Amino acid sequence: MDANSRQLEQILAVLEAIREQTEPVRDILTVDQAADYLAISNYTLREWVRLRKVPHHKVNKQIRFKKSKLDKWLDRAEVSTTGILYEGF
Repeated sequence: MDANSRQLEQILAVLEAIREQTEPVRDILTVDQAADYLAISNYTLREWVRLRKVPHHKVNKQIRFKKSKLDKWLDRAEVSTTGILYEGF
């Protein structure tokens, strides 16, 4: 690989890093998107909404979720381990 090719690869890598940093983060999720993000079914998520177990918003009768609030909710629900963790499990 010649010097120009290496330099081009470096420039492309820098441009990709800049693109990732400047790409807008979508913080508002639909039910489908939030269920995928939480790795649960739509039915379960709608049930949690009905029971007010998960933070959500209603916009024009549409259920929406803020990803940042879901992240905080997940952090609060974290269960710490008490035993020794064994490798291989």
